[in-house]
Amino acid sequence: MPRFALDQCPRGGRSRLTAGLVLAAAVSLLNAGCSNGQGVRSSSPDTTSASSASATTSPSPSAEAQVSKYTQAQLAARPCAALDEHDLAALGISGRGTRESGEYGPSCHWKLAGQNVSLALDLPLSYAETMTENGRITQVPVGQHMATQAEFQGICFVFVAVHDTNHLVGTTTIPEPGEPQDTTCPAGASVAAAALTHIR
Repeated sequence: MPRFALDQCPRGGRSRLTAGLVLAAAVSLLNAGCSNGQGVRSSSPDTTSASSASATTSPSPSAEAQVSKYTQAQLAARPCAALDEHDLAALGISGRGTRESGEYGPSCHWKLAGQNVSLALDLPLSYAETMTENGRITQVPVGQHMATQAEFQGICFVFVAVHDTNHLVGTTTIPEPGEPQDTTCPAGASVAAAALTHIR
């Protein structure tokens, strides 16, 4: 069984994975939708991992100074606050999101270009191991972090360790019936990247 890491180092530290952030997982299905050129943009230092230009553009210095910052625990309790009005507009999302309850606390659900994206901000390592089991995984840049991305039967999971692997930020993305799956992983990565800008 291969192993993979959730790297909390900024981009550029990709080759030196943090030893404490290694997960054990089996190989997962990763279709062309998550690995094609649209999926992850790693060549530009000023972009996140998502494919849409609006989701990957870094905020201007003045906009960055106005970004609200919270602890990860604060956002975990109020996940819909993880995307502000600027994020929603940049991602093309209308509405504040729908709060949902789950085994590991609340999550927030948005619809983004035919994709249903749920964001949770305090997921345990065991959950990430379960969701990435039985399929191929890949390391992708999401904001200034490296994330573990996995797709299984059309569902895309993205997990990011901000401070440690016992409190992961994660998205689950499921396409609407009839929607192409080549935007499934980018949608989840876009939401995760935007949320990370609000964690201090």
